[in-house]
Amino acid sequence: MRNSEKNIELQKRLFEEIQKNNPANRVFVDVISDELKISIDSAYRRIRGSKPLNITEIYNLCKRFGISFDKLAGIRDSNQLDCIYRPLDTSKPSDYENFVLGIYKIIEKIKTSNDANILMAANDITVYHVLYHKELTFFKLYTWANSTYNYKGSFFDFVKKIETPELITCYHKITKDFELIPSAEIWTNNTVDTTLRLIEYYLEIKMFTNSDLPLLLCKQILDILNKLQEWSETGSKGKHKTPFQFYASDMEIENTYILMKQSGITNCAVKLFTINVLNVLDKDFCTEIESYITKLSQRSTLLCGNSEKERVKFFGSQRQKVNDLMKKIQIGASIPLETIS
Repeated sequence: MRNSEKNIELQKRLFEEIQKNNPANRVFVDVISDELKISIDSAYRRIRGSKPLNITEIYNLCKRFGISFDKLAGIRDSNQLDCIYRPLDTSKPSDYENFVLGIYKIIEKIKTSNDANILMAANDITVYHVLYHKELTFFKLYTWANSTYNYKGSFFDFVKKIETPELITCYHKITKDFELIPSAEIWTNNTVDTTLRLIEYYLEIKMFTNSDLPLLLCKQILDILNKLQEWSETGSKGKHKTPFQFYASDMEIENTYILMKQSGITNCAVKLFTINVLNVLDKDFCTEIESYITKLSQRSTLLCGNSEKERVKFFGSQRQKVNDLMKKIQIGASIPLETIS
């Protein structure tokens, strides 16, 4: 193949990759025209391959749409991965807003695909469940700010600084989209422990000004467990009855993996620390993680449908852990014990 033919082939591949990331409500040629600041006719010529892209145009398109040109050209080392990581400095509220917006853009795009699917292996309660409860979400973010960026203010000052109506709206949009996408997730008996230990730790170092907040956080975890049990009973989630599978594994899960699939494209979010994630786009890596999750599910107990005994036992044991912590909080605060359901 001559160099000119190779260049045309690479250019066509580049536009194919861009097309995958093109917003569904925008005409593709308009996107290219706007991005390169050229006429519609000039954009058409580049898309067809009759007009070669210059190096600046290639750079701008790859940067704008998150495309690795090395991978596209086949010159990437086989041991390298294509990843996206967004630093999350909570001293800059815009960083967190962009982080949440990034989650929304990913799930919004996946939602439009007919073959969309989300697979999760969780060693902690995943973001798609936490976002239903803003206090629990902000608590996890607050602990991240405290441990990573040495934030010394109170939880309520932190929330005042970072909470906006737009942010809460974005939370609602993400959870609404999540309920529209078929999903399966695997928990262990210890998945809920990570968050409970976090609450207990901040309780012990007296970071809570009163017992109201830790009790509320525990009740929100109970809400998550109740919702998951309800979804597991029916094998569906949300008012649209979207297919849902829930597994309990006796094997420990060393990290949380969220595999998002749509139209032959797979993205794997690997949980980092308390709140952040590393998004891996590498096909081989995603295939390996999918194989891991699939095999793990085969060795796990499906708690959906007729598995009533196993389902009641699993969720009962999880609720008991939360109830035990709530009793500890109430005793420490000299609050009369109440019946916790």
